[in-house]
Amino acid sequence: MSEFKIEGRNAVIELLKSDRTINKILVARGDRQGSINEILKLAKQNKVIVTEVDRNKLDIYSETKHHQGVIAFVSPVEYKDVEYILNVAKEREEDPFILIADEIEDPHNLGALIRSAEIAGCHGVIIPKRRAVAVTEIVSK
Repeated sequence: MSEFKIEGRNAVIELLKSDRTINKILVARGDRQGSINEILKLAKQNKVIVTEVDRNKLDIYSETKHHQGVIAFVSPVEYKDVEYILNVAKEREEDPFILIADEIEDPHNLGALIRSAEIAGCHGVIIPKRRAVAVTEIVSK
């Protein structure tokens, strides 16, 4: 899976208050009690997709089995644009050093490349949206 799951009402509220990109939120169908209303309000303000599902679907997705009727899906990393990478290099008063990882299909290889880029002082890694492995839990490891 190319997303991390954040489970539980308080955890999702804090996530919504952060500047982290949220891909989507699943909430239990018909559950409108207590803090779920704050989650729905914050999600609407942040333009996050909210999908109502049966509670048993949440049970299937849940790793903790304590989802409290809500699970948010976030990328394991915060993606930035190339301009951000160039600004990092500029702030450090260095020439830009960027790794372009094109058509890497094995998550272990992508993880090794990213770790090597970090050690070598890369300012960023560019990963294509298609024809390449996404940043998954295996890559993050």
